[in-house]
Amino acid sequence: MEFLFSRAQQETVILYGETLASVLREQKVVAEQVIIFTNQRYYDRFYEKLTRLFLPNSVSWYICTNQVYCNNFTEFTHGMDFLGHYPKQSRVLIVGFGNEGIMALSSFIHATAVLNTALWLIPVSLRGLAKSVKERAIVVRKPDIPMLENPNAPGYVIYDQTIADKQQEGKIVDFLLLIRCGVVGDPQFIKALYRSYPDQSSMMKQSFAAYTDKVIELYQQQGAYLEEFGQLFTEALYQTENGHLLSDTMKIFYGFLFHFFWTVNQQQLTVDLVQFGQWLYRLGYPVALPESFSISDYLTHVLDLQKKEKKLLFLSKVGTIGGRVAVNEEDLVQTLTSYEQLIKQIRGN
Repeated sequence: MEFLFSRAQQETVILYGETLASVLREQKVVAEQVIIFTNQRYYDRFYEKLTRLFLPNSVSWYICTNQVYCNNFTEFTHGMDFLGHYPKQSRVLIVGFGNEGIMALSSFIHATAVLNTALWLIPVSLRGLAKSVKERAIVVRKPDIPMLENPNAPGYVIYDQTIADKQQEGKIVDFLLLIRCGVVGDPQFIKALYRSYPDQSSMMKQSFAAYTDKVIELYQQQGAYLEEFGQLFTEALYQTENGHLLSDTMKIFYGFLFHFFWTVNQQQLTVDLVQFGQWLYRLGYPVALPESFSISDYLTHVLDLQKKEKKLLFLSKVGTIGGRVAVNEEDLVQTLTSYEQLIKQIRGN
């Protein structure tokens, strides 16, 4: 299937519903050199297959770490040094193949390089697909500190669901993307997810291929909101005492959860947070923070970040962005109180 994703003056062709091999057989590469940026794990698994698919073109690889935030300044400078080995008049196809960080890094290098480059992105997960159509590609100094940004302008995004389905450990993270899409952009979608996936067993057994259309559609309509929702609460976790006890993906989860709890309390929405929290628990999400995590320190960092950044998005109802409003300490305390009460109810305390 094919979707023309448009934003301002930029158009990206998204190809999905077919295997990577079948798509690449139909695509003509007009470049003397193909340079594939990828993570170590995907290089190990796909080196021979992907190299063969791009023949007879000359293929080189640049290998990054497996970290989510491999779009850091170190990898950017090394990647640019790698491109410096090729003549300036070369026509180069940059291919980003891997996780979310690879999508951002490949796109940023494409926008920065002085070579004549084209860009194809091949995400290996549903969340990677979402990142591949973000408006901006960023390079970070630390996971929570964006350092540089460029327009994200891939010519093609190729999404092979069969690759994503083989990565069972990433399904719970992809499902969080689906939950966020429903909460922020489509109330009927979140209801459908709740009915179809009551627990982790049902989630792990089923492919998410049927939802590719929905993710692309919602990112076309309100991708900026989907990316921003939960971001400030996530950033504060990187600055909080013992925040290092949470992985990057756990920080993203709690950032979304606290933003949602905050907007429900602040706007007095008719949402059963206990039921929602119990659902997340049954799905296998770590709803309880580590005991050594400092809630008071976290609150301080959320308030400090809010002073430096724009007001927070709020929901007027589930699935509908209502606008922006400033965060105040009273609302935050109520949010964390609701969260602590939820944990007690889930645990039966």
